[in-house]
Amino acid sequence: MQVLDKTQVEAISQALGEPGWVLERRLKALEAFARLPYPSKKDEAWRYTDLSEAPLEGEVETPKGLRLSRDELPELVKRRLEKTDVSGFLVFVGPDLVYAEVPEELLAKGLVLTSLAEALKAYPAKVEATLFQGVYTEDKFAAQNAAFFTHGAFLYVPAGLEVEKPLGVFKVLEGGKASAGRSLLFLEDNAKAAYIEEYLSSDLSPTLHLSATEMVLRPGARLRHAHVQTFGHGVWHFHRQRALLERDAVLNDLVVNLGGRYARSEVASELLGPGAESEMLGLYFGHGQQHFDHYTLQHHVEHHTRSDLLYKGAVKDEARAVFSGLIKLERGAQKTDAYQANRNLILSPTARVDSIPQLEIGANDVRCTHGSTTAPVDERQLFYLQSRGLSRSLAQELLVKAHLADVLTRIPLKALRAHLEAVIEEKVRI
Repeated sequence: MQVLDKTQVEAISQALGEPGWVLERRLKALEAFARLPYPSKKDEAWRYTDLSEAPLEGEVETPKGLRLSRDELPELVKRRLEKTDVSGFLVFVGPDLVYAEVPEELLAKGLVLTSLAEALKAYPAKVEATLFQGVYTEDKFAAQNAAFFTHGAFLYVPAGLEVEKPLGVFKVLEGGKASAGRSLLFLEDNAKAAYIEEYLSSDLSPTLHLSATEMVLRPGARLRHAHVQTFGHGVWHFHRQRALLERDAVLNDLVVNLGGRYARSEVASELLGPGAESEMLGLYFGHGQQHFDHYTLQHHVEHHTRSDLLYKGAVKDEARAVFSGLIKLERGAQKTDAYQANRNLILSPTARVDSIPQLEIGANDVRCTHGSTTAPVDERQLFYLQSRGLSRSLAQELLVKAHLADVLTRIPLKALRAHLEAVIEEKVRI
């Protein structure tokens, strides 16, 4: 096992041709990474998770300069491109940006969609103003990502530009080495865009994947964002994202965990200006021995802000899901509306869900609600459907669809919604 040290950090930064200030921030993150312990069940936020089998350290994959034509893209990506409606997109295979396709009319209007490494060279001021603002050294994994990330996407939408069709990135994980990537999404005043990041792989030997997404929304900006992972078996996926919403900014966020051996998503919305709004949706379905952790934060800093969270999932076989959500209101967050709901369906007696909704309210003129439900499949409903000629597996599939419909119907991106429905149907039938 290779030690994660200063030599490796310097080699990554040099290979990417980064400016000195990035290396400086990487080395500070390395110091935090070395100082912080890996979490254990003694930590409240990790009490339901066993990391003893996780491939936590090892050599991080580095770019090889690979470029591909559209016909040469991995089959996993080709199949998705046949059924997606993204207008502009990037494709990463391992740490390499192998393909980029962005409409010329958007580029002419000032939109930027490229790799983070290229953005640091071509748009250094834009990156320096926003990189590491949302995710840096909050814990061991965040610090590890900040020190060792080798690739990632950069989206910039100039003031007033409204992008009608979704943009996105496809990341194909190869395995063999650890992977660390991060995305930076920066929308100027009154800009509007939709962005989908998809993570794909075949079945792999135990592989560590670290991802971070930072979103900076200037006043009046509107972003629809989706993080969708359908990794193959063997992947340990640690994802952290934070959105910084200024006055009247609006974020519609979706986090989907369907693949991998283990997936942990830590998602935060920071409502920093009056009128900011955040919708946070989550969707997950675990089978086999999959384990999905979801930790969310709705942080209301200023007055007259609104957040609405709905996470729904199902587990079967010996799968396990964890949800821990916090609504936090600062003293100045008067006239806040905040809602949080987590709903779970258990499809087998050996599956398990732990749900912990929380409130921390420092203001007194607010409206906040939270709730959680976890229940097994209703045998009466199953019996009714089976009495109408449906097999038990098909009846169960219909009940799962009905359970998840609240989230699916709130996704206006039709092609993405159809893709998620297809993956869920396949998992129910396994």
